[in-house]
Amino acid sequence: METPSWKFDEMADGVYEPREDSFLLLDALEADLKLIKEKCHPTLVVEVGSGSGIIISAISKLLNSSTLCLAVDINPAACNITAETAIMNNVAVEVVRGDLTNGLKLERAIDLFVFNPPYVPSFEEEMLGMLDKAWAGSGQGRSVINRLLPELPRIMSERCLGYLVAIEENQPTEIIKTINSMGFDCIIVARKKIIGEKLCIIRFSKGIID
Repeated sequence: METPSWKFDEMADGVYEPREDSFLLLDALEADLKLIKEKCHPTLVVEVGSGSGIIISAISKLLNSSTLCLAVDINPAACNITAETAIMNNVAVEVVRGDLTNGLKLERAIDLFVFNPPYVPSFEEEMLGMLDKAWAGSGQGRSVINRLLPELPRIMSERCLGYLVAIEENQPTEIIKTINSMGFDCIIVARKKIIGEKLCIIRFSKGIID
């Protein structure tokens, strides 16, 4: 899976630049490409917290032109960077400024969902600027994750795949149990240990995995 080109400039205020977690997510998507194309057949792809836009642009590049790729970010600078990344890579991505999926009429509509949330355990007083909010998840690092999870039954389609980035401190086993309780199959599909963090990619699905 080719990593899209991207460019950051002085306008990229508070935007999370692609790092090891972004590339691990790309690797997980690449490993599941056959599953995504042949079993999921996504017509609507949504990435929440698109940041640089490299993930949604990579997905758009690989899928059928009839697939709608939607990127959502609360940071206006990230929305601009995501749009620029899509243009730079000659792919079609719709960009919406928003807080998670709030306000979006996506009832059981999302076939492929991607979310690299702020996951670093932190104190509320650390979360001052947009860049802080891009990585800091307070408490166990799950404040944003915990806000999003209850939305999954509402927004995901009957045949869907979703990918969520987490670290060991987020208690991924608990996250998996929560998602399982909502009627999804859920497992860890990729892991990587880097300095100071143990990353993982959690995949959840419905009506896809035999």
